[in-house]
Amino acid sequence: MPRPVAVRFSGDFVEDLGYVIDKAKSSKTLTTQPLWPSGSDEIERIKKLFPFLWDTSLTEWSFWLRWYSGLVTGEHIDTDLCKRISRIRNSIWEAGPEAVAQEIARIEAAFLAEKLPLAETVELNPDTGRFRVVPIPVQNPPLMSALLTHISDALDDALQGPNGLSERSSEYRKITRAVTRYGNNPQQAELTLTVVAKGLRRQIHDTGELPDSEDNIALLEAVEEGVRGIRANHPEVATNREQLARQALSELGPEDKALLEQAAAELIEISEGEMAEDFAEDIPALVNDALLPLPSGAPPLPGADAAIRVFGRVSRMAMLRDDANKLTRKGAKTFDSDLVKTVRLADLATKLSDGIWGLLYAIIQIGLRIFGAL
Repeated sequence: MPRPVAVRFSGDFVEDLGYVIDKAKSSKTLTTQPLWPSGSDEIERIKKLFPFLWDTSLTEWSFWLRWYSGLVTGEHIDTDLCKRISRIRNSIWEAGPEAVAQEIARIEAAFLAEKLPLAETVELNPDTGRFRVVPIPVQNPPLMSALLTHISDALDDALQGPNGLSERSSEYRKITRAVTRYGNNPQQAELTLTVVAKGLRRQIHDTGELPDSEDNIALLEAVEEGVRGIRANHPEVATNREQLARQALSELGPEDKALLEQAAAELIEISEGEMAEDFAEDIPALVNDALLPLPSGAPPLPGADAAIRVFGRVSRMAMLRDDANKLTRKGAKTFDSDLVKTVRLADLATKLSDGIWGLLYAIIQIGLRIFGAL
């Protein structure tokens, strides 16, 4: 199969690309319209002349494939992301396509992480060689406990009568997760309860799927009170919510769902504790958020809280890849001359440099796409 000729990217090229991007941002036509009209013979001619452009196995050219495909179809890559890529140092451009591809992958992971802010830290546990999540401290533990208890009691009341809720309901699963697992994690509690509040409000007031009974209204009010209480006591969570509210969320395609299902076991394997448990629940939620078919028969959009956790955390895991590789080069001194810890991290770095890293990168591409960057 023919391969593209390697181009020696120069500083002039980088400046030219940045110039083109600036011009594109000032022209709605350049940033929203396809290069050729739909159905044009020119598109098929380009595919025949340059088949490698549609060969996704050429990983060092994958970004340029997506960039050109977006140019052809009018589905352009986010201009801010392109500008960051245009600013890659000359020394990296001159090192060749593989070095450029690695730097683009790092930029894309950081870009997605910024789009999905989480008031938590993803880190490597040097004792186990696995990823873990460290939540921000709860500022007011008694209040947090009281809010979650109030929600739990309201849920119990709603389950007792003819209110349309059961233990098979999505709301039951999410509230139970928040109450039992997120008592010390305000960010995850807020994410989950916000989705529950939106779902209850829609089903009670908009679609009528749930009756506006006293118990259901009390449950909705308890969940909304919980969300407000968390945000009031954790300004960073409130700030993150404001940014997340501006994100558009697109539907996952069949190939995206298949890849996420494939990735589930791997992500759980290289994670631990709450992070592994969340992957085990969030990925099935992304693939099919409802246990029962929707009344309309329409496929559900990916759950916002699950999407933010999965794609936000994967992007941060990918950003730690370079750190893991550096640790293997520094040797045992990195962790107080503890050789066992270094070997475990070296094993993780090896995994990330092979198949698992490719999987993380593929998931990042899905995240960039459903959140509107690709």
